[in-house]
Amino acid sequence: MTRARTEAQPPSVSPDRILLVDDNLTNLQVLYQALEREGYELLVARSGEEALEIADRAAPAVILLDINMPGIDGYETCRRLKSNDATSRSVVVFLSARGEVEDKLRGFDIGAADYISKPFQFEEVVARVRAHLETHRRQRLLEREKSELGARLGESFRELSDGDVAELIAGGESERVEFKSTLRWNLHSNKSDKKIENAVLKTLAAYLNSEGGVLMVGIDDEGRTLGLAADRFPNEDKLLLHLASLAKDVLGGEFTRYVRTSIHDVSEERVLVA
Repeated sequence: MTRARTEAQPPSVSPDRILLVDDNLTNLQVLYQALEREGYELLVARSGEEALEIADRAAPAVILLDINMPGIDGYETCRRLKSNDATSRSVVVFLSARGEVEDKLRGFDIGAADYISKPFQFEEVVARVRAHLETHRRQRLLEREKSELGARLGESFRELSDGDVAELIAGGESERVEFKSTLRWNLHSNKSDKKIENAVLKTLAAYLNSEGGVLMVGIDDEGRTLGLAADRFPNEDKLLLHLASLAKDVLGGEFTRYVRTSIHDVSEERVLVA
């Protein structure tokens, strides 16, 4: 059985929520003035400790973080933000008058996405924040789509019994059910045929990119049960390994994990279901 493609739902994040962190009130005012006209939801913190508390509660999309602060500095604040599930997806942009390459590399190494130098230029701050918000939105959209697909996958995958398979065969082919006489063997030329393998892979790829479906090998177009012996594998494990290798090479390992295979007894023959 093949289903479309899944990871856990990430914490809820407001797409336009920005946390400004700086111990200097003047700097905070400059940043606030630069961004408030853009309509963002702005939060303010005067220390790393306060920033961690606010971020854990509010999960901002972007955090503009000063490096030099009393208490824990920006580097340590960033490290803790990235180690917290609630804030690990927030985009951290460092703010500092320090422009040494080593300082920037250190920031990138612990998870920062960008670096804005002081004194601030309104246009630069707005442009950088806008770009990071757009990237963040796209990432969230991809995560949401993957999560939804994962939920669909969990709901739709179930173990098929021999009786279930027999009922599907009796119902005939449809958009969600397809029969293949063999996996690799051309019954007319009596030899292995890449075109037949490609037809199987094409069906799997189509199911992976849609609502999913069931591919049966060992059933002809009329729904007659032929079994798996015609493919001339020494045993069923070799047949399953051959299909898995084909799918991995052509479709990629990322997607073949959504293809589940099983072999069933139908009309005194063995049938492959994928």
